Amino acid sequence: MTALASALGNPVRWRALQELAAGEPLLTIELSERVGMPQNPFSRHMKVLLAAGLVTQNRAGQYAIPAVRLVSKEERVVDYGTCLLRLGKSGVG
Repeated sequence: MTALASALGNPVRWRALQELAAGEPLLTIELSERVGMPQNPFSRHMKVLLAAGLVTQNRAGQYAIPAVRLVSKEERVVDYGTCLLRLGKSGVG
């Protein structure tokens, strides 16, 4: 739970989750561009999300929120079991 709270407490990681909650797997470079942060520092944020179990990474290097966790792609609602995140549209805090 501590790793989850720590991962969610950063606005950059929150924005990354907002982007991924649309259900489209994305590469680090794609996510960093959408979030507006250089790729190298951004990749550290993705490692935190991965370590907390909030995202997965496939063999192609794309990050995603597991489909079973996505309650609503349109409203960007994710159910992690211990918490339900209503991420809203990207660009909105």
